[in-house]
Amino acid sequence: MPSKQVALEVAEFLDSDQARGLGSVDRARWQRLIEAFLSASYEDLGKAPRFLDGQELEGLLAQSLPARLESPKDAEVMPDLLRAYFAHVRETQLVSHAFEIEQALEIGMAPFLAAVRSGKVSGRAAAPAAPYVHGAPKLGRNDPCSCGSGKKYKKCHGKDS
Repeated sequence: MPSKQVALEVAEFLDSDQARGLGSVDRARWQRLIEAFLSASYEDLGKAPRFLDGQELEGLLAQSLPARLESPKDAEVMPDLLRAYFAHVRETQLVSHAFEIEQALEIGMAPFLAAVRSGKVSGRAAAPAAPYVHGAPKLGRNDPCSCGSGKKYKKCHGKDS
C-alpha cells in the first residue's frame, strides 16, 4: 500500500503533460510502476526523487527497483517512464542535481535491465528497518536522581523539565 506522499506524486505525474506524451499505455500499469519507483526512493533511501544525486539514483536502479517489479516486461518501459517522470519533476519543482540525474538515468539503465532480466533480485525487496528500542529502564519523577545526590529526580535534575 503506497504512502500518502507516493500516492499524491503518482497522481500528479499521471495528470501531467509528460505522462500523456508517453502514449496510450495502460494507465494502471504506469501507476504501478511509478509507485514502485517512488516507494523505493522514499523507503530505501529516505528521500524524495528530486533530492537524489546521480550515485543514489544509480544504486536505486541497480538494486532496489528491480526487486520491486512484478515482471521483466515492466523493465522495458521503465526507461521512458523515468525520463518522463524526471522531466515532470524538473518542470514543477526545484531539482538541484538535474544534470546528475539525467546522466545516472542513462548510465544506470543497463545494470537495471540486466538485473531484471537475470531475475536474481526479483521479488526480494529490502525489508524495512526495525525501529530502535532503547533498553534502559525509564527514570520516574519520584525515583532517586541518577547523579547520586540522593534527592528525588523531580527535585534535582527533573525540575527544569
